[in-house]
Amino acid sequence: MAPSKRILCVGLCNLDIIQVCDAFPEEDSDQRSLQSRWQRGGNASNNCTVLALLGADAELLATFADSDHFRFAAERDLERRGIAIGNCVRHEGCEIPLSTVWLSAATGSRTIVHSNPNLPELTVGDFGGCDLSLYSWVHFEGRRSASEIAKMIASIKEWNDRSEEEKKIVISVDLEKPRDSNLLLVPNVDIIFLGKDFARFRGFNSAQEAVHGFRKEFPGSYTIICPWGSSGIAALDANGQYLSCGVYPPETVRDTLGAGDTFCAGCIFQLNRGSSLQAALEFGSKLAGAKIGDFGFDHLGGKISALLEGCSK
Repeated sequence: MAPSKRILCVGLCNLDIIQVCDAFPEEDSDQRSLQSRWQRGGNASNNCTVLALLGADAELLATFADSDHFRFAAERDLERRGIAIGNCVRHEGCEIPLSTVWLSAATGSRTIVHSNPNLPELTVGDFGGCDLSLYSWVHFEGRRSASEIAKMIASIKEWNDRSEEEKKIVISVDLEKPRDSNLLLVPNVDIIFLGKDFARFRGFNSAQEAVHGFRKEFPGSYTIICPWGSSGIAALDANGQYLSCGVYPPETVRDTLGAGDTFCAGCIFQLNRGSSLQAALEFGSKLAGAKIGDFGFDHLGGKISALLEGCSK
């Protein structure tokens, strides 16, 4: 059984407008999409969606735009799924963060153009409103406000230093975007999800090279996990033991949007309930493979029991 304590995901919540096309549109062309939809997006927001589908008690901490569109597309969906949002910060007069996404039916690839004109990022003051005694795990999405996120992580470290072992909180970060400020988030964390784009930005050419090279650059007793697309996943545990995992693609790839968020959430869910790192990697990989076989996330609900049964501790 999953622990009763909550998993908090800190980061972005935005609106995705998705167009499914035969192939990626040519410049200055006019074509019809095969289908279109709106859905709530953002890395931390997607993490919460998958965690809730898995049966975890999930909470999102994000900044919200005070607009009717945002309430309809994002807040109502979060509430419908039972994802806690009581600590989210609402800003008046701000435009909704928006991602326009083209999905290629030919390849399953996604191309994203993101807009966030004036919605502020979270601050350490916003994070201070969270009661840390409620959480067993806090997961951070690496964002441009890295200095503020580093302060949030430091505040959890202080909590852990004065807490009994059973009350300590696991801290994880997702370093995805190619920017140096992500390195501010390395100290004091327990688990790093090292994204392929960021790993390449740091000069690494494979998942195995990335986990070994990053640990050499930044020594510490953290676990580092690096998914590398179809090439598989590499990891080093806190003791430096190397682990790897393959991928489990579906017969037809339909929607890769949110696949990485699904993998992260699957690993977090399994580790939070006491699974080994190897079992967590396998489960996260299988869950991400199931996710890209259809559109959105809800189809995962019918596959979770079988996936959980197939992943031993």
